[in-house]
Amino acid sequence: MKAILACALVASACEPLDPAATADPSNCEGCHPEQTREWAGSMHAYASEDPVFVAMNARGQRETGGQLGTFCVRCHAPQPEVRGVGCVACHQVKTIEATHNGGLTWDRGGPMRGGLRDPEATAAHDSSYSELVDGSKPSSSQMCGACHDVVLPNGLAIEATFAEWNASVFADNLSCSGCHMFTAGPRRHDHSFPGIDVATTPWPGIAEQRALIARDLRPAILTKLCVAPMGGGVEVSITLDNAQVGHAFPSGTTHARRVRVELEADGLVVGEPWILRSWFRRGTEEVQFAWDADAIDSELLMPSTSLDPAQPGYYHARTRTVRLTGRPAAIRLGVQIQPIGTDILEDLVKSGDLDPAVIAASTTHTLDAAAREWRAADGFGCVPSR
Repeated sequence: MKAILACALVASACEPLDPAATADPSNCEGCHPEQTREWAGSMHAYASEDPVFVAMNARGQRETGGQLGTFCVRCHAPQPEVRGVGCVACHQVKTIEATHNGGLTWDRGGPMRGGLRDPEATAAHDSSYSELVDGSKPSSSQMCGACHDVVLPNGLAIEATFAEWNASVFADNLSCSGCHMFTAGPRRHDHSFPGIDVATTPWPGIAEQRALIARDLRPAILTKLCVAPMGGGVEVSITLDNAQVGHAFPSGTTHARRVRVELEADGLVVGEPWILRSWFRRGTEEVQFAWDADAIDSELLMPSTSLDPAQPGYYHARTRTVRLTGRPAAIRLGVQIQPIGTDILEDLVKSGDLDPAVIAASTTHTLDAAAREWRAADGFGCVPSR
């Protein structure tokens, strides 16, 4: 009854909606203003308008002679009449046919399904409970996996976020929405869906998205910086540990992601950066885009897959060692992540598919909590995670 009274304050907000009106998120705002506002600033809302997606899809269609078809669109715009991934894309899911490539079916015209077992009545639409959108159920992650795992027709998995989570220790107790949809108040969850991607064109809520991403990246990985004496210089060991993320780091479109781990000695960058990402291959040749690939190589930080110290999946930290000549007074470790590598954006600009302004508007996130600094004055040893 409270929901109906709240809706009544907004003109026509709770009149019965036909299927087409239900599919339009603007018609949800009257009864669900906060959820709609959060969604409107999210990458779900941006999914079909993202210029990088538009450029990738256009180039893929051209270079495959149209054989790419709806491969990308089925997740970026599952209901073509609605921009992006709208409310009904999740709340009217009927069945999960496959946990990849948009393998969902919808009950268009059916009830709006939610995670509340006792939904309040509304005149706008019927409502019902569904385990598929109940974030307290790890099984609800299968619906997320339907779009966040992508497999090419040749069987090559080019995105595997759901598969990574499903093999991790988190899968028994924590769903995707348990991390990506924080509880935002009684009987509701935040619909901002922060990941690491940020809009590159004018879009509502960009500042809020960046703040949420910074919040979620803060505890993402643990780092350790160790410095030991070596003849004529020092030996520096960098350790990265994906201890608190429920999937690989980075995850998602890992062929586009760029995690850059860099050392500075006395303020100057030294050595080659450690880059975490994936690479597409066709045979032995590296290729840039998925439609050309028949293999993928990756250097990622994988999640914990076992809580048993006797099992290999318990240990998943990665260490890299660098030798530096001389004895610096200070050595600093820094970690950054680009959602989409500049090299990919430049390639799309060169082909005429992407506006160069997108490069200038793209975001690089700095993981401040992962930074470490060793000072010679404190003696040799390790600077661990805080």
